[in-house]
Amino acid sequence: MFPHAALTLAFALLPSAKPAPPKDQPVARYAIPLTIPATPKAKIALRGAKLDTATVVKADAGTVKLTRKGKVGVPNNYPPEKIGDSEVEVEIELPADFKGESVKFTVVTPGGTSEPLAVLLAKGAVAEKEPNDGFDKAQELTLPATVDGTIGREKDTDVFTFTGKKGQKVAIAAASLGSPADLLLTVYDARRQVIVTVDDVDGHPDPKAEITLPADGVYYLSLIEAHDLGGTGFGYRLTVR
Repeated sequence: MFPHAALTLAFALLPSAKPAPPKDQPVARYAIPLTIPATPKAKIALRGAKLDTATVVKADAGTVKLTRKGKVGVPNNYPPEKIGDSEVEVEIELPADFKGESVKFTVVTPGGTSEPLAVLLAKGAVAEKEPNDGFDKAQELTLPATVDGTIGREKDTDVFTFTGKKGQKVAIAAASLGSPADLLLTVYDARRQVIVTVDDVDGHPDPKAEITLPADGVYYLSLIEAHDLGGTGFGYRLTVR
């Protein structure tokens, strides 16, 4: 085979690059609240870019009604590409026998249709309860536990506590689920001494840790936003099991 023929074949075998989205295509990045409330009818907002001209919002389950759309402000020094500068609010009603764990939404505008955004259901999770910004105000968890929470303001700290046994293995994970929250997780023992602190894991901003408890007793874990940012859109799902 001639060299140029081999080169042509090699390029032909390379995976084709994914085309860039159209300039005006809307982007739905995350939901506020981060999960769909477990009620017959629930209202959520989808935040992102180029959503303010939405004509319809579709879902792969239930019925959806578009109730509001528009631009939203972005605080100074916040990354607009993560925060989003527009949103749509929808009311969704799911069937009483719905068994799914999430619903996928797409937003249609004159500029195109967004990629699907999967939003988890809140069922099976407890809500974070404020104030929980210190050891003495820590929210008690019974393992296994799933918590839907929010870093509600700049420099906010969310603290939780649980009781464990020596030698017990505990896995902890905090997922941003598309929200702009860059979370930092710290685990403390009963003396309030640090056991482990985790920020990014393998280049991903969601922290997770697996620990073997060193003693019987109370443990604490805290979540903060690594850049001291916060607000109603900085949601997370914490799992401890």
